Amino acid sequence: MNLRPLTSDARSRSFDARRKAWRGAALLEVAVAVPIVLVALGMFVQMFLMGSGLRGSGRDSWAASGAAQTLLEEMRNEDFGDICRLYNADPFDDPAGPGTSPGNRFAVPGLPPLEGMVGEIVLPITNSGTEVVPVWELREDVEQAALGMPRDLNGDILVDALDHSEDYTLLPVELRLRWRGVHGPREFSLYTVFAELR
Repeated sequence: MNLRPLTSDARSRSFDARRKAWRGAALLEVAVAVPIVLVALGMFVQMFLMGSGLRGSGRDSWAASGAAQTLLEEMRNEDFGDICRLYNADPFDDPAGPGTSPGNRFAVPGLPPLEGMVGEIVLPITNSGTEVVPVWELREDVEQAALGMPRDLNGDILVDALDHSEDYTLLPVELRLRWRGVHGPREFSLYTVFAELR
């Protein structure tokens, strides 16, 4: 085998060929790396934005849950026989006089309502009057599956169509909250049953 030393011209051509190949490889690497970096950056930005939106959504849900729990504790502190009259939609049957009770609607600081107020207290009450002259009655025969209705509310083992706002021993309650959240309309409900043992 006969090896000849490279001339300076041959060395120069060999170096130029390697340099051009290296430039081509570097350009190819950049062409591949830039889209990968852009996709990764886009995913990072999207995750950041989703995370901040979830934090806001979680904060709203926490506020709704806290407000519902607080209201339930306030209701528990009332005289059991007055709970229905204090927290129904009828301002004329309030124990301390017309319009003196909290009623069936409540606000939650920090939560923008969809309409009216954020919170609503739902009881098994029906209007047996008219829209102009409503007559609100706590009834056992009301069809409200979420409240477990119809059911016996006064403990006489019968489910009837009478007003039991004066003699109930069970009172199913739903606290329903609706607000405008970070990602659109949100809703939270809490259910309980107040009971008086006689």
